[in-house]
Amino acid sequence: MIIAVEGMDGVGKTEISKYICQQYGFIFIEKPLHYFYNDGAENKYADLMKVANRIYDIDDDVLKSWYIALGNIYAARRFQNDDVVIDRHLVSNYYWNGSTDSDPVFKALIETSGTPDLTILLYATPKTRMERLRKRNKDDPDLDDPEKKDDGYNKMLYFLKKYNLPYVVINTENKTLDEVKQIVDNEILKMKPKVKRLARKN
Repeated sequence: MIIAVEGMDGVGKTEISKYICQQYGFIFIEKPLHYFYNDGAENKYADLMKVANRIYDIDDDVLKSWYIALGNIYAARRFQNDDVVIDRHLVSNYYWNGSTDSDPVFKALIETSGTPDLTILLYATPKTRMERLRKRNKDDPDLDDPEKKDDGYNKMLYFLKKYNLPYVVINTENKTLDEVKQIVDNEILKMKPKVKRLARKN
């Protein structure tokens, strides 16, 4: 089973992803291409990131979406028999790189690798997210990045609806972390037959 946790910076994706892993025994996937280098070849991964940074600087949605798609495809195929949580997946790729030009990329990606069993889209206003980032690290460079202050959710929801992905939106604006976790628990337990670890308990 694949659960994708999506949302803008500062909304709590990593915290919720790690919670699901701790609570249900899922595998945490943050940077799928990093798994190519689990043999200790960290310097090679650093080289890959240098290439990635150059690609990100190119004004070409097709190229960038295909590059990120490599991680999407790898995660879907390598972990297809496991319960995994992916911190940023198809929705984030589409948010940053989705356009009329790159639509065929996402169509091919979904046709070849499928979609998550559940996408959890976490929401908070830009103001709240920036406050959270500031509390986490007052020197975070994202605080000065205007793109990080974009609301972003209309485009994310458009993608989820366009491709009919199973999803739930959780507005974290006025909720405690425990309240968000409770909603996540309810959604996962609805899918109990699909969750391999939970299914084995029965």
